[in-house]
Amino acid sequence: MTYREDMATPTETEEREIGAILENFESCGIQAVYSLIDGQLAALHARAQGLTQLSGVVITVTGFSGRIIADTNVTAQVFIIVGICLVLAAAAICLFYVMPVRWVSSYLDLPKKKWLLVAIRRRNKKTRAFFAASMILIFGLLFYIASISIMLANPEATELTKVR
Repeated sequence: MTYREDMATPTETEEREIGAILENFESCGIQAVYSLIDGQLAALHARAQGLTQLSGVVITVTGFSGRIIADTNVTAQVFIIVGICLVLAAAAICLFYVMPVRWVSSYLDLPKKKWLLVAIRRRNKKTRAFFAASMILIFGLLFYIASISIMLANPEATELTKVR
């Protein structure tokens, strides 16, 4: 999202949220509003960090067991490759779209409503990216689990008895 998009006319939903925030935090001041937005962004960052850590664990485990799973059959090979690619894609979305830091204080020179609009739009963009990454991770894990299931369902596969 560019600065120009951030400054575009707010939608009805954005206007309603801005109004509700300013009304409910009127007696607390702008510091409370800043803390609210900062807390929401921190929560998104923490969840994205958890998603990337889970992705790292899956990638690491694949390094140890991926070859054994792939030795089962071609379907297991395809499933583990698709699964690990989706898991990596989910981590990349988090790293490139959710976790980059752009301080909400850098817009404090704007009028209060415009500053809040920019902060809300940044938060919403990161939220959508996190949701997309979460869905991609789930599908990646499904493929990964399917490949493991194929391996477990074929304990007599001759490839599994290979000497390494």
